[in-house]
Amino acid sequence: MSKVKLEQALLNLLLQASHTNTKQSFIQKRANQYLDKTVVQHHINALLNELIPLVKSNKSIVRLTTVEGGKLHKKKNNLSVNKKTPPLVINIRLPNVKVNTLFSELISLDHDTDAKVSFFQTKSIDEFEGLEFDTEKLALSGMTDQVGDHQFDLYGSIPHSNGEVQSVVLRVKITFVPDPKSLWKNIPSDESARFHKPDTHHSYCENNRMLLMGSSVRGRSHAHKGIHRDDDFKIYCNESSEWVISCVADGAGSCKYSRQGAFAAVGNATDSLKESLTGHYGIELENAYNDFSINKSEENQKSLLEAYQHTIVKAVFNAAKAINSCVDTSKGDSAKDFSTTLILAAHKKVEGGYLVISFWIGDGGIVIYDKNKKVILMGEPDSGEFAGQTRFLDNKIFEDGSVYRRVRIEKVDSMSALILATDGITDAWFETEKQLDSLPHWDRLWDEVEPHVMHKNREDGLQGLTQWMDFWSKGNHDDRTISICLVKE
Repeated sequence: MSKVKLEQALLNLLLQASHTNTKQSFIQKRANQYLDKTVVQHHINALLNELIPLVKSNKSIVRLTTVEGGKLHKKKNNLSVNKKTPPLVINIRLPNVKVNTLFSELISLDHDTDAKVSFFQTKSIDEFEGLEFDTEKLALSGMTDQVGDHQFDLYGSIPHSNGEVQSVVLRVKITFVPDPKSLWKNIPSDESARFHKPDTHHSYCENNRMLLMGSSVRGRSHAHKGIHRDDDFKIYCNESSEWVISCVADGAGSCKYSRQGAFAAVGNATDSLKESLTGHYGIELENAYNDFSINKSEENQKSLLEAYQHTIVKAVFNAAKAINSCVDTSKGDSAKDFSTTLILAAHKKVEGGYLVISFWIGDGGIVIYDKNKKVILMGEPDSGEFAGQTRFLDNKIFEDGSVYRRVRIEKVDSMSALILATDGITDAWFETEKQLDSLPHWDRLWDEVEPHVMHKNREDGLQGLTQWMDFWSKGNHDDRTISICLVKE
């Protein structure tokens, strides 16, 4: 019998005793016509204190049966505890539970009998704030903020077919683990350091056709150590511009000034591409693409490559040049100290659709995204032999001409957005490089960012996008940067 049931039985018996006419009834003297519940509870507690230790010590289990002459009489239960049989100790280990998380775990008893355990003592759980134990369903549930290993000893009994009762100790062990997020520190970066920049950066711009939003946040691994954000981005558009430009970069974590390399690269690449596309070279690029798409002759191909040279290749070259200009040999700098990836893209509304041109070196990703319809990956990520390795922007791609192989141009009839992201986002959302080309995976990402990008209040939307960047992904705690160019039409 559980403590609750035993207490109810005692209450019923005492109520009967209170209404007897026996002059010796100690309850009747106190209660008169109405039973004093405080007095009754006092006697119940006293009886419980007497009965429970008897069960624990394997003494005979008693049952209150009758009230005769105003006195309570005890009658031995037909089932008795075998004093020679030691208590059955059942050890249960429940799965780890995260603190401040609601849980419910069923307990499966592993013993030879199919008889049901009757619990009469669950004090160790009852007194643990936030937890409760269902003795009928054998379920432990609740929520707690207490981190650590805990053991709860529950006492009960099992009746056997031979008429004996064996006492039971159910020993439940469970570990409450901290929320992983709570273990990460957020130490501000050193504002007095060389090439210091804010730990978070976001901005937006728009015209009547396009809306560009960008956000860059320091990763948990950097915040935990108090070091700088290595990622960076820059976006460009204005009311009169036909071409809009997006650029993101991921500075190499192992290189001490890569944050400055990323900053210099995105700034100079964007400015250079803006200058060339808004002039006659932008028109030449569009015409060269149209000619080549109709007739892929050697002459048309040459014209297209020349258009690349004067626009996007020039922009990438200026980015590399800007990185080299950061090097101060008198301070012991080397070009490698400023290593960074680079993804650069520009697009405009043209007759019959949208024209997109891009350059990509390193990891991360860039896609033309058309919601629920298609996704076009604008190149391939550079992966090294080992995890975390990639390719960085350097002068070699200009010396061997491989820079042109990293340029891609596409014309699409419809698109929802052009998305550029560093590996802090792509590694968390796409388990394999193959998934980078998967529409369902991009649809899932878009479902989360779209409400922020589409927010009528641009500042609130930008804040929402930046907050979204703090999403949890086990093992992925790098800097995160994203640039989204939304097509309004």
